[in-house]
Parts: sequence; C-alpha cells; structure tokens
Amino acid sequence: MSGAEDEYEDRRISEELLRRERRDRIKVKDADDYKVVEGVLDSRTLMVLYSLMKSGHLASLSGVVKSGKEARVYLGKAASGGDLAVKIYYAVASKFKRRIMYLEGDPRFEGIKRGPHALAELWARREFMNLKQARDAGVRVPAPVAVRGNVLLMEFIGEGGRPAPLLAESEVDRGDYDALLRYIRGLWRDAAIVHADLSEYNVFKWRGELVLFDFGSSVDARHPLALDLLRRDVETVNRFFASRGIDVADAEEVLREVLGRCRPPPGPALAAPSWSGYPGTG
Repeated sequence: MSGAEDEYEDRRISEELLRRERRDRIKVKDADDYKVVEGVLDSRTLMVLYSLMKSGHLASLSGVVKSGKEARVYLGKAASGGDLAVKIYYAVASKFKRRIMYLEGDPRFEGIKRGPHALAELWARREFMNLKQARDAGVRVPAPVAVRGNVLLMEFIGEGGRPAPLLAESEVDRGDYDALLRYIRGLWRDAAIVHADLSEYNVFKWRGELVLFDFGSSVDARHPLALDLLRRDVETVNRFFASRGIDVADAEEVLREVLGRCRPPPGPALAAPSWSGYPGTG
C-alpha cells in the first residue's frame, strides 16, 4: 500500500470512529448514561480501537451485543472476515470500586493504580490473562485474541452477529452439570484460578457444548478469598441445576473433589504477567 493510500486509510478509520462516537452521544440523553457512554468511547478508547485496526487485529466495529456494569461488548470483524467480541471496559473509577477486592489479593497484579483509565486497562489485561490460562488448561472459553488499553478482543460465540444462548435460556441435563463441575475442577487444578462469578448467566450453551465467559473477576488460586469464591461458584451452579430438577452433589463433597490436594503452590504458570509477548499489547 502506498503512502497516499496509508494516509487515506488512516483518515477513513479515524472518521468512522469519530462518527460512531458522535452517534452514541446523540442517542444518549440521560446524564448518567451519557457519562457511561463517554467512559466507553472517549478519545483515548477511540485511539486504542484505531491502533488495533492499524495493527490488523480489528477490521471494523458494529453494534452493541451486551452492556454490563464494568464493560460493553460490541460486535467486531477480524481481517479474515470472522466475528469478534470487542469488550470495552468503562474508564469510570466508580464502576470498579465494588470489584477492587478481586484485584487486591491477586499476587499476579501488585501495585494497583487507582485512576479510572489505569483500572479499566488493568481489568482488560486481567481478563485476557484469565482467559488464556483457562484455555491453556483445556477449559472451553472464548479464545482471547488481543488486548490493548481498555479493549479486549476475543472469539465471538454465536452466529450471524447474534450471541449464543445462555445456559439460563437453554434446556439442561445432568451432562451439562457434570461438564461445569469438570470446568470448575480444571480451572482450579490446571489453570490455578477461580472463576469467582460463575452462574447460568456467564455460560453459553452452543452447539452441544458449554462455554464459560466473563472472566474479569476471576482470581488466582493464591488469593486469600479463593476458597470462599470457589465455594460460592459451586453453590451457585448447584442451586441453578437443582432448580431445573437435576440431582446435584453435595457442595462440600464437590469442593473436596475439586481441591483434591492442597492449594496449588506458586510456579512458573503463576508468575507475574509480562505483557510484551501478548498479542495486541504495547
């Protein structure tokens, strides 16, 4: 591509991102909602999206797929034409105040900066790392693609721009229950993390398999609250399946089976992250 074509492409991408920002500003009238939109598509975030496009990780950005307390997920396109989930964390400090306990006890992330952008960027990188550890351990999660600033790119679970059904919206059986228990065990034993927010609303049921997502709150197995959060995950899963008429195991028995041995010792897989080798960082 020539220099003139590069310049044209840069301008086209910048104009498209700014057009989306102006469009979202016009749509939002409520003051609180306006602040949230500003927190998602501020100029800093627009530049991160631009850099991901320039680097070839992201080809385009479409509509909102899901809005949550700390982030909004957009539908994106990869250069290959495949769908991507583009998760943009709000650069609003208040969104993370109630979640700070998940960070402060995690030995992978020390010396936390409290500014809104710093927290949003840390949360994005943290979810990327949790997804990578889970996937490397054989747990089915959206494949992490890249992370930069407060933007996380990952595999889109669904078809035609529509997200896959949640477990809460699906028919379930004992096989689904057993699969979730295997995932919980795999996260603890092989990934050395706890999901920490596991429920029927953070699991897709797609093409005959379960896919766990929303790993922003997941904690290292050495976190002081790890066992309590593990117990909560098991109890939440039990409660959901019992409500659907599935016979569930005793939560304490499940915990004993999951733990199997003492808390995993620190090792190479649990070392503090180095972001220089991760896709889309820098």
